[in-house]
Amino acid sequence: MPSPSISKPFRIFSTGTIFFTYSLDLSSHPVPGTASRAQAVTAARGGSAGHILGLLAALPAAVEPMLIASLGASSDGIRLRDELEAGGVRTKYCKTWPGLGVPSAWVMHARDTGERTVINHNPLPEVSHEDFIALLGPVLAPENYIGISHPQPSQPPPNPPSPAPVFPNAFVSTPPPRSSMTSRPATAPAGSAAPHMAIVPTLSPLSPAPFDWLHFEGRSIKTTLSNILGVDGLARERKWRAHCVLSVDLGRRAREGVEVLIPHADVIFLTAQTFPSLSNPQPNAANPGPPSPRAILLALARHAPPHALLILYGGALGSALLSLPTREYLQSSSWSPPPMGRSHAHTNSNLHSIISTAEGVESVRSGSEFWAGRRSPESSGFTMGISSSVGNRDSGYSEDHDDEPRGRTSSAGESFHPLDDDDDEDDARSTHTTRGTSLPHSLPNPPIRTNDPQDEEGAHSAFVAGMIWSLSRRILPGAPYTPVQAEEKEVDVTARWRLDECLRFATECAGRKACGCEWGNLAMEMRDMGWFD
Repeated sequence: MPSPSISKPFRIFSTGTIFFTYSLDLSSHPVPGTASRAQAVTAARGGSAGHILGLLAALPAAVEPMLIASLGASSDGIRLRDELEAGGVRTKYCKTWPGLGVPSAWVMHARDTGERTVINHNPLPEVSHEDFIALLGPVLAPENYIGISHPQPSQPPPNPPSPAPVFPNAFVSTPPPRSSMTSRPATAPAGSAAPHMAIVPTLSPLSPAPFDWLHFEGRSIKTTLSNILGVDGLARERKWRAHCVLSVDLGRRAREGVEVLIPHADVIFLTAQTFPSLSNPQPNAANPGPPSPRAILLALARHAPPHALLILYGGALGSALLSLPTREYLQSSSWSPPPMGRSHAHTNSNLHSIISTAEGVESVRSGSEFWAGRRSPESSGFTMGISSSVGNRDSGYSEDHDDEPRGRTSSAGESFHPLDDDDDEDDARSTHTTRGTSLPHSLPNPPIRTNDPQDEEGAHSAFVAGMIWSLSRRILPGAPYTPVQAEEKEVDVTARWRLDECLRFATECAGRKACGCEWGNLAMEMRDMGWFD
């Protein structure tokens, strides 16, 4: 999509844990006291924060992705840092621990039973609240640090400052696409020998905030809450809270008390497993089965601030989004590779809009009785009172105008994440075994195909990165897009993304990653499919 002429880098911080994952593919689970031979061994870098920032750095926009994490100072730790820097992720704000190594996870997958046994080892302390304040202090309050000086903007704002945004996860402008998918904006001084000490984030003449987005992985509920409250309080005191976004990922498994983070974030990411009491209620006559994603999001809406976005990623079942300020609900099926011989992905022709895949994949639809009618009738008043079907942007989606959406016969993947979010440090170093689980409304899982692994953890990270990037394309001034107001306002549709486009983009990122796309090729595939034309 074309972008405004004013250039402004997208400055984003993300907290989390970076680790190595070693996967061993075994014919059967080893018997204690015996030796086993692995049929395949793979090693890869793990950690949601690193993957999110890496994908943002590869997408065609001027992005300053900055990581806040613990890094070891051993040779493996230095290699990990260099790998992140080579991918465009700045590690200047990471805490380095001399003499310590890198968190690791060993995953043993038994083909005969499908079980996975995970052995975690994390020699690094998590970034505490005190560490977080010390790392970001020069950015949040540079006047309190001797010798800290930021370069002044080279040019004054071309226009008077915009009023405080109605919706905090929308930005003043969007930079034009970069000519190369692999090029990075020069953030380090000429001749600098330490790229991880680059001067980031840069000051923006278009925003009083020192950053545009701060994403929390939310591994430790107590620490994350303290960090969010600290940044939120300082931002309100200094009058730049409305110019930045605070988002939190509530994790891919249930944790007690995680709902306390919802009232303090602008964008909340969750999965169907985050709140099992909502995903799997006791069936009865009034409630014949698990609720729809719409019902889950509506149940959490009372905890969220009135300007928030609640975003649910359901793996193979797609995703859903609830916008509280616009009272708009969107739901998308999962993305699947287009059949062989399908024409170019992005077309809005009438012929393309009526073509359905063999599995009946549904496109993004706005909130209406289509989704809520028989599943959660009590929530139908929350919609905008319309029923619309959005035109496809990719051949991986198709439309069907039946009364009920047709399901997909597909695996929902495993609720498994090496070094998963947990408040208990002892448990973070433990061993556990997981089985495949299904999300609500999923059909029976097909046989496991070893040549087509479903990277659910990676797909979740790709979805979060896709949502963050696409939401940053939404331009001020102007209220958030709603279908009802679309024809009443003069909106430059070429200058910003609608919410349905954001959801579709993120869902496709997740689908391509789940289908085996490597992180280094994901941004290139999205570009080749025409998303940035």
